[in-house]
Amino acid sequence: MTKNKPSNEYIENLRYYKKMHIDGYNLIDGRKREPNNAYDGKSTIIFAPLVKNIIKQNNIKSMLDYGCGKGFYYENAVNISGINNKNLREFWGINIDIYDPCYEKHDYLDEKKSYDLVICIDVLEHIPAIDIDWVLENIFNKSKKYVFINVACYPAIALLPNGKNAHININSPKWWHKKIFSLKQKYQSLKIICVCSLKEKGELKYLPLQYNDRLTNYT
Repeated sequence: MTKNKPSNEYIENLRYYKKMHIDGYNLIDGRKREPNNAYDGKSTIIFAPLVKNIIKQNNIKSMLDYGCGKGFYYENAVNISGINNKNLREFWGINIDIYDPCYEKHDYLDEKKSYDLVICIDVLEHIPAIDIDWVLENIFNKSKKYVFINVACYPAIALLPNGKNAHININSPKWWHKKIFSLKQKYQSLKIICVCSLKEKGELKYLPLQYNDRLTNYT
């Protein structure tokens, strides 16, 4: 599969998520997530202080959020995770573009533009495994310095319109390492951190995959 010729499953999923943004979606416990709260970008907030430290220590001037959802918190203030009544643009204080092919307001990506930092949070587990290589390359190709990724390695609480779990690509950190490492050879100058989120006995844990840098430099 390629960017210009993605899988049929990828195309089908784009339709699903466009619908979920508009209509909301069902949860595994029988509740429903209302449209305003459907993929509003809240998962990015958890990593905001970490990203801010990456920005400071690597002289980052520009950033792309690849898979931002509604990007609600780029325009609206939040007061969690140490973000004291600021929105993400104010908190990070750099030039930021946001992109999500499933949400009309943010579905444009300038193919000629590159950024010091590209972040991709709570996205790749929603991408079919057969399309991961070209999606990762698209992310890496947009960055001049740094890539920060978070990927969930467990089932979602959200259901797709077809009734299947929204995390269609659940794989181990080892699997993600192989994917990133094989592509990293082409982008040797990039610093990359991929935080794999794991659930063990209901408890959320994080395992970093680290290339040319270490997570402990920012925590």
